[in-house]
Amino acid sequence: MNPLGINLWNWVPGLGPECLGLPARAAEMGFTAIELPMTQPRLPAGLKEELAAAGLPVTLCAALGPGRDLSNFDPAVRQATMDYLTGCLKTGEAVGASVFCGPLYAGGGKRHWLDAEQKKREWELAVSGLKELARRAAECGVALSLEPLNRYRTSVCNTSAQVVGLIREIGASNVGLHFDTYHACLEEKDLLAALENALQTGLVNHFHACANNRGAPGQGIVPWQEVLGLLVRYGYAGHITMETFALGGLDSSWTQVHEEPDALARAGLGYLKGFFARKADA
Repeated sequence: MNPLGINLWNWVPGLGPECLGLPARAAEMGFTAIELPMTQPRLPAGLKEELAAAGLPVTLCAALGPGRDLSNFDPAVRQATMDYLTGCLKTGEAVGASVFCGPLYAGGGKRHWLDAEQKKREWELAVSGLKELARRAAECGVALSLEPLNRYRTSVCNTSAQVVGLIREIGASNVGLHFDTYHACLEEKDLLAALENALQTGLVNHFHACANNRGAPGQGIVPWQEVLGLLVRYGYAGHITMETFALGGLDSSWTQVHEEPDALARAGLGYLKGFFARKADA
């Protein structure tokens, strides 16, 4: 079975002391992987030891808000972003993380119209920056996974097809596609066709299972049986990670529209485990 992970954003707004105790809680619930919300590049004291004690595989998810932008026209912004991303990679190396995922090319808070020449320049800066980041990631033993974001978060890459084009220009074997069902619900013309096309490329190396309203797997309007069925059909072997948000987190709602964090985590994990158990029995 795929590693079934949960991002600690389910409980906390970011990477800080409030994360302490969560690796053990996730493991006790039955999750088989943990994802860290990299709002800062360094772990709070004690978390590395807790991750080791939990014994679960680790992935990292970038937090690229305004001011963190690898394709920015300002070289100072690009350098600061590269420093942040490199710090995350070094943390990943220290905890044995396999994947560093997210919108590593630019991130949220960047939405603008550009003329053709500026758009080309922005794209080339993303490609060149990610080539260097891929080299650093290889030194740390970490794969990169690039995530398209919806139009309200960025104007750089909104669809999986755009990210496939970006990956092919980067040309590094440790760079893949991060498919997130929440963003895909907003941007893809056909969710299932987009996922199947992405899987057919062989580039998908990380998967976020999120409802259209940031709920858990099994909730919302996502056709979960068909989505997960495609992962099985194409032999996707990477992590399947819940990315839900506690109030105050990056993509949380303004009111509590979901269950409390523990209940939401159990609901999503129960759905995923039930799906894969039925597949195994079939």
